[in-house]
Amino acid sequence: MLKRLTTLLIVFTITSYSFAAGINSLFGTFDRVIDGDTLVFKTASAKTLRIRLADIDTPELDQPWGEEAKAALSGWVQGERGRIDIVDTDRYGRPVAIVWIDDENINRRLVKEGHAWVYRKYLQDRTLLSLETNARAKKLGLWLSDNVVTPEVWRGEIRRRTAVQK
Repeated sequence: MLKRLTTLLIVFTITSYSFAAGINSLFGTFDRVIDGDTLVFKTASAKTLRIRLADIDTPELDQPWGEEAKAALSGWVQGERGRIDIVDTDRYGRPVAIVWIDDENINRRLVKEGHAWVYRKYLQDRTLLSLETNARAKKLGLWLSDNVVTPEVWRGEIRRRTAVQK
């Protein structure tokens, strides 16, 4: 009885949060991975969406660990059926979403396995903070290096070098 009541409470909480947060869930297939935090999703109604993963930031493709982050995401989602929970829209008009395969939150998995940083500027899922701390302590993925540079700093350096060359 207690287990059933606990399960009902969890379902109610998740459902209430989804409606309160204005989450829009869509089911479909993960068609293609662009980089470690961007992918193409084809909805059940055959609409194609370019999705930005919520709450995380992965290395750029030309940055150390960028290709590894993309490969990890590709291995988990490419061609798979799943769900996205759209939580926002970014400045480029892309839906920002949490990616689910079965009952697994892929955004969390990327952080847990050391393929992504928590994107603190837009953070909603605070559980990601402890996942990042653990990955860093265990030196997983991008944390193998002692000289880790966030994508935001990396992009700024590229822009600065490009401006100096002109």
